[in-house]
Amino acid sequence: MLGVIVGVLVAVLFLLLSVKVDTSAERPRTVLRNPGLLILGIGVTVFAAAFANRCFLTVPAAYVATVYDPLRGGVQPTEFPEGFHFVLPWWKTELWRVQTQEYTMSAIRSEGAVIGDDSIHCQTNEGLGLNLDVTVLFHIDPKDAHALWQKVGEDYQRVLVRPYARNVIRMVVAKYSVVDVYGPKRQQIEQEITESMRQAFAEKGIALESVLLRNVEFANPEFAQAITEKQVAEQQIRTEEQNLRRAQIEKQTMIAQAKGEAEAIQRRGETLRQNPEVVQYELVQKIAPNVRALYLPPNYLPVSPRPGGR
Repeated sequence: MLGVIVGVLVAVLFLLLSVKVDTSAERPRTVLRNPGLLILGIGVTVFAAAFANRCFLTVPAAYVATVYDPLRGGVQPTEFPEGFHFVLPWWKTELWRVQTQEYTMSAIRSEGAVIGDDSIHCQTNEGLGLNLDVTVLFHIDPKDAHALWQKVGEDYQRVLVRPYARNVIRMVVAKYSVVDVYGPKRQQIEQEITESMRQAFAEKGIALESVLLRNVEFANPEFAQAITEKQVAEQQIRTEEQNLRRAQIEKQTMIAQAKGEAEAIQRRGETLRQNPEVVQYELVQKIAPNVRALYLPPNYLPVSPRPGGR
């Protein structure tokens, strides 16, 4: 765009210099003053437009630019951020997208980066075969894009992401059992794969975000049913164990409660034996309201159950 603007301005300038207005005739007319200057102007216009295009670089949003300078030894350790930049005409520049990218390897024909069944075939520590659908999420490090250009090149997905991911995934899965991969340890396996790949990617200018095991298929379909049945049985066992622990806790609670009540009764009996007047007082409290007086044995004191009673 800038080259077009510069070219138009130069063309207008040379056009003004190449023509003149002839006022000697009855009607003024524009005539060509110097044809050679016009031809020169055309050449200068083309050169100026090309030069302007080579000297100015526009980096769009979500991109950085790297520079190859043959006079200074190749790829320069500098990135140009988003915006408008002046560059030397002999530099070669390359744009790199720094947003999150995904590379998928899947058994579904049109889902992955490679058409056809591109799932990863792995073996567990029991030697059982698995087919994994995997997605790798990553982005180019905006401060290290020059390293990616220098060490890997523009085809980094095919050269680095794909082969390295497939190799590390196979090695990590080989440490685990088929039950682990299929069930409770899948997230742990994803984390181990991610950490194993992160450093190698960082050295090449790629920041690894995560590795997702999206689908696990057994090479032998009968294994899937067997694993499902085993997981159901294990869940039933865990449920029964929880019920047993709950029953034991309830039993212990009831025993403790009964023991506490027995101790309370025992302490109350001792108190009554040591203080017989308490028995008399409680007896009086429980007498019916219409009873006015009681006759007690000789060893009891007569007590009026109600104020004013006789």
